Amino acid sequence: MKKIIILIIVSLSANLFGQEREATILFNDSTSVKGFGEIKKEKIYFRVSLDDKITEWNYDMAYGLIFSGYGFSEKYLYIKPDKYSKKPIIMEVLEEGNVNLYRKSFITERTYKDPTKSLTDINNRKTFVYDFESTYYVKRKNESNATDLSFSFKTNSVKYFSDCKILVEKINKKEFKKDNIIEIVYYYNDYCDGEEEN
Repeated sequence: MKKIIILIIVSLSANLFGQEREATILFNDSTSVKGFGEIKKEKIYFRVSLDDKITEWNYDMAYGLIFSGYGFSEKYLYIKPDKYSKKPIIMEVLEEGNVNLYRKSFITERTYKDPTKSLTDINNRKTFVYDFESTYYVKRKNESNATDLSFSFKTNSVKYFSDCKILVEKINKKEFKKDNIIEIVYYYNDYCDGEEEN
């Protein structure tokens, strides 16, 4: 059973964080090239054809990668997560509009012991549990850094969306909660134009 769980986690990690697929690399000089790419440890690995050697790119030369195929696409961009970060990190683009929404996903590992069994029970071994977690960031085009809405959700979201009174009211009334960050950004882009409501 443990082997099956580990295999599932390894497979999930490969799909999330690195598996060569059809992609377009986006360069800082506004050019782009189609080929095959993957993302590993905050770096883009890319080649034009499967016969070519893989080259490594970071934010100095490229600003993102778009995976394509099977009728859909996924866009990943280098974004500075806050004003304290020296380097940008790669995030998935979920929404583009007056406010752009980005997601940084990661897998955490923790150990678990059955509380109903004695600590000295030989059958009460540590079990590794893997959690898939995401942090959501928002950023307007004129902002140099993104804002983490997952951390101190209510404080940060009310401050960030203060130019849209109706949305702030929904957050304060708990019609929108931390689990609704994606819907909040969609709502803002659909119903708030970035100007103070009358």
